[in-house]
Amino acid sequence: MYCKKRLSFDTSAVNALADDADSLPLLAGIRTGYFTRLTCPSIEEPLATPDTARRAVLFRTLRKLLINGECVQTHDFITSTLIRNYEEYGTSKWASMDIRFKACEDGIARDDFLNAHGDNVRAFNLEAEKEFERLFLDERPNFERLFLDAAWRPANTRELLDLLLNGQGDGEAFSITGAQLYKRTAGYLPTKDKLRAFVLDCPPFLAVMLATLQAHYEWTIRERPVSIHKRVNRMDLFAAIYLPYCDVYVTRDVEQMGCLTEVASLAGLSTDVIHYHEFRAKLDPFAPLQLSA
Repeated sequence: MYCKKRLSFDTSAVNALADDADSLPLLAGIRTGYFTRLTCPSIEEPLATPDTARRAVLFRTLRKLLINGECVQTHDFITSTLIRNYEEYGTSKWASMDIRFKACEDGIARDDFLNAHGDNVRAFNLEAEKEFERLFLDERPNFERLFLDAAWRPANTRELLDLLLNGQGDGEAFSITGAQLYKRTAGYLPTKDKLRAFVLDCPPFLAVMLATLQAHYEWTIRERPVSIHKRVNRMDLFAAIYLPYCDVYVTRDVEQMGCLTEVASLAGLSTDVIHYHEFRAKLDPFAPLQLSA
């Protein structure tokens, strides 16, 4: 369907592109070499920008990216559609399902978002992020007691996944989050075998489960947790579901790049998660010379 590589930006990369002195030739290069898929987080965060002038700059950049691209649906829409497909057809149809968000494209084209209620979006995101953090921080004491007398503690997400899948419980702990997500749409908890079959059939759902596992490791299990602003956050989890739907995912957020790179690796995805500066250098091979001059 797509003759060009499918490209997605996170918000930090959209900001970097908007501020880049060479944004026009870079945008021309993007249109030449890529088909852009704008994810909802990359639109939602500019929408919450309090400065109207800055919001206009960001949405002008989004419009230019859409010249050869499309918006894709919210993570909730994609998740529920994947589960409904599996319930009805026995397969998620993840690769062939229509995830285009035409109404969002129209809104960007008409500047509908410039005068939108950004304060409401910003307040909702702030409260949702606080709730996200509380869920994990409240669980930390329980995991501390669990590993207090243990001879070994996972040193990374990969070791945690191996412990959950190959240790006691036969992967049940890893399945709990996925089963609860499945129940939100299907109305019941799937059996372990059914959930396993669904996950194997549906890379986007697997990516979400692995991103959630990464969050659990960083927030509740890591022996010396890094500062809160460097851990996997709510938007990182939302971004994970889009990885199978793009060939290149660009971010300027080092923490997000680390999270999504690990998710792509654990899920066996071919998606290339790269930093904005690396992506820019690929578009402009003379960029390193300019930076060193």
